[in-house]
Amino acid sequence: MVENSNTKSKKEKTKEYKQIAYKVISDVYLRYPSWKDEQLVLPSPIYPSTLDSVDLTNKQMAQVPFDDIRKSVLCGTIIGDTSLSIEKKYKNARFQSKHSTRQAEWFTWKFRVLLKELTNESGVIFTPPDGYQAGSPLRPGENVLGKLKIHSKAHVKLTELHKVICVNNRKKMQRSWLNHMNNYFLMTVWLDDGSLYNGRQGQICFNSVPVAEQNIFRAYLQSVWNINTKLEVKSDQPVLTNGQTNYVINIQEQESLKRLLRLVAPVVPVREMLYKVCFCQKEPSELERWKTELLNLVRPEFKQDVMDFYLSLPCSPEGDGECLNQKNL
Repeated sequence: MVENSNTKSKKEKTKEYKQIAYKVISDVYLRYPSWKDEQLVLPSPIYPSTLDSVDLTNKQMAQVPFDDIRKSVLCGTIIGDTSLSIEKKYKNARFQSKHSTRQAEWFTWKFRVLLKELTNESGVIFTPPDGYQAGSPLRPGENVLGKLKIHSKAHVKLTELHKVICVNNRKKMQRSWLNHMNNYFLMTVWLDDGSLYNGRQGQICFNSVPVAEQNIFRAYLQSVWNINTKLEVKSDQPVLTNGQTNYVINIQEQESLKRLLRLVAPVVPVREMLYKVCFCQKEPSELERWKTELLNLVRPEFKQDVMDFYLSLPCSPEGDGECLNQKNL
């Protein structure tokens, strides 16, 4: 637990919180020692066949100096809660983001492994829990609970990306750049902002993203990836703290949800996020079929984790199809 630091100076608190963040990330590297290797080996991306005949090579996004995987992961995280802007007195753009310490593996893989060119360890800090998280008890094996926050470098490559996905220094969802994305983009969106509920349905929460832009994203999913969705008011939180209506993107069709998860599962890079592709269906035979398929989709090193997941977190006995693993966070 973090000690009460009310009497500490701001400098002392900052030092303490940075040390906590370094310790959390150091523990992640112990679980994934291969991340220290210079060459990161990644599954090949999947591109939408619907755009095979479209020549995108001369488009502006194609000129942004990132490889396709890093470009897709960056765009996937930026359209959610990650900010990208050019701050006053800065020439180049930088991003800011944060994740729960319960997603430390995902945070570390994204920002300190895949995108390490854009970040420094000194840009990471721990922040104490607030809101819902403040009332959450530590789980077995947890020593700390809060958020990991990162400020990237101000980098010329981010400035080039900023020119494409930002208008008046504000990120904007546009079909022109969405067409350049691959399944790493879908994976990042899903792990950042997606969730399974009722065991059989998917939901993507973009919160403050304007409705018009959410509809652009929905149209992209439907026409490019054949994933059908609905835009609906979030039933358990219809209004955001800023007073705006809280819309969510629901994926209620089983086949559409499976199409999404089949694209996401092969490139999920960390164990702690596997629960986002493990879901329960009411019919035991359907559940068994999905489990078998999922074992062939995930990375080989995660197969046993998927098996253990379903064995240790069975569907709730009430028979409503809700699976305990969807309550992981």
